[in-house]
Parts: sequence; C-alpha cells; structure tokens
Amino acid sequence: MLEFEMVKGHADGLSKEENPLVVIQQLSLVKSRYKMLCEQLERISTERRESMRSIRATLAKTMKLVQEIQHHTGMEISPLSEEEELAMHHLMYQTAQVSDTPEKQNCPKEHETH
Repeated sequence: MLEFEMVKGHADGLSKEENPLVVIQQLSLVKSRYKMLCEQLERISTERRESMRSIRATLAKTMKLVQEIQHHTGMEISPLSEEEELAMHHLMYQTAQVSDTPEKQNCPKEHETH
C-alpha cells in the first residue's frame, strides 16, 4: 500500500534518482552488499591471525632446533646482524601483539545490524 502511494504520489516529474522507492531499494542493496563485505573481512582477518600464529610458532621451533643442533655439534654460528635481530623482534613480538588483538572495524556485529 505504502509502495503504491509513493509511486503514485511521486511518479509525476521525478527522475529515477529522486524516486523514494528506487532510493529505498538501492539502499537495501547497498546494505546487503556491505554486510557481505563485512563477513568476508571478518573471515580474512581470522585467517590472517591464524596464519601469523602458525608462522610465529614455526619460526620459534626452527630457531630452537637450530640452537639445539649448534649446542650438540659444538658449532657456533655468528650472531644475527642488527637487521636480522630487528626483523626477528618485529616478527616474534610486535606482530604478535598486533595480530592477537581484535581489529577495529567499521562493520557492525550481527546483533547490531538492523
């Protein structure tokens, strides 16, 4: 009923962009697309965090294994360069802090959508 009144009352002389019914339909489409993109973003963020955890764990195990091999063989390999130390610190510590905290997103949670 409301739809008919909107079309009848505003049909004369209004362009497609000015028609309230068309605008409401377009808004609904935009909301739906936005929700879909938010869901994709959440999945990507979760996968990224899991990947970073896996990479850090693998790197830590590899470093421990290298140290054990060095200890058992009596070999001493030169210490990491400053650049390597910085990269290691960034990967192991700073990335862990960033990727373990929830990201601020402009996407509403399920219970907040209308």
